[in-house]
Amino acid sequence: MEGTPGNDAAADPPRGAGPHPAPAPPTAPPAAPPVAPPTAPPATLPPALATGLLDRHLAGLDGLRAVAAFLVVFVHAGFVRSGGLGVLVFFVLSGFLITWLLLKEHDRTDRVSIPRFYARRALRIFPAFQAYWVLVLLLSLARAKPIDWPQAAASFFYVNNYFQAISGDPDTWLSHTWSLGVEEQFYLLWPMLFVGLSKDLRRMARFLVATILVVWAWRAIGRFGLGIWEGWAYEAFDMRADHLAIGCLLAVALRAGLVPRLWAALCAWPATALVTIALIAGSAWLGYRYDEPYRDSVGFIADPLLTAVLIVQAIAFRSSPVLGWMNLRPVRYLGTISYSIYLYQQLVVWSAMKLLADLPLPVQVAGVTAAVVVPAALSYRFVERPFLRIKARYEVG
Repeated sequence: MEGTPGNDAAADPPRGAGPHPAPAPPTAPPAAPPVAPPTAPPATLPPALATGLLDRHLAGLDGLRAVAAFLVVFVHAGFVRSGGLGVLVFFVLSGFLITWLLLKEHDRTDRVSIPRFYARRALRIFPAFQAYWVLVLLLSLARAKPIDWPQAAASFFYVNNYFQAISGDPDTWLSHTWSLGVEEQFYLLWPMLFVGLSKDLRRMARFLVATILVVWAWRAIGRFGLGIWEGWAYEAFDMRADHLAIGCLLAVALRAGLVPRLWAALCAWPATALVTIALIAGSAWLGYRYDEPYRDSVGFIADPLLTAVLIVQAIAFRSSPVLGWMNLRPVRYLGTISYSIYLYQQLVVWSAMKLLADLPLPVQVAGVTAAVVVPAALSYRFVERPFLRIKARYEVG
């Protein structure tokens, strides 16, 4: 699941001055070009939003990651019903953050290094997942639990979304890796498209709008005209790409200063964030009440748009009581480890609920939270962080 993206660019390493320059160490990444000062956001943006976008670490977004991760945890524990809202929030966040950082890299270096981008993604995503994947297989073998080897192979190669869209979900400790497949397929495609469109942000925005509309039409025709089953609409990249593209479009629109009146209205008063949250909650309830017909029609259009609005408001209202809690250190930490939370909740939630089933609800919530956070914190500390230090070598600025 979406981790914290990085941004950097590449250039050829400088040559030595003598006739026999010493070669660069074989394990070192190419030296990064000089970093120009970051480009200021357009003056048409509301001041609170514009200054928030100047931060290297965008305020509120770790908090949104934490909320998304625990929506997944609490849905699987049976505490809430959200119709997949947590994963949807991750998708929109991924599209926004990846595109925002690609835009910053292009501003600073006038290019985007595709090899460096893929190196950063690999170092961010692969280690924690592969450690989890190996652990799942070892635990399954130790407990004599049958392993669905086709699903295990599909998840390892990040195509479990299409495996399950075609064959159904076998309900295993790897079932949730379908969403990692959606994100990886986005990572493969979007940077190359971005490079081709990067000379004209308005053209990029038009392309993204067209992509979103095409996916909306395809999902409606596929589900309600051709009778494609709901598992395909939920897990296949071709029917979820609009959620990532909405995040991409948000980043481009903010960077290019498009629709300034919209941002002014959304950021006029912190209480407007409460309206956004209420609309998201209402849509989630309708998804629970009317299930797939609502989700695959209205919900999958309204929810990512509302999530994009909430991203803007989380940045603009980062100091307000309404959304400022998302920047509290414990909340930010949970957002930092949200990738591992997402991975390990599939393994521990069911067992934790079995042990806590006869206890009061607050004890169940606390117990499940602890059961998920402990392995996630260990994964972050001993698996993710060492590779994040290597990833930092490929970043710009």
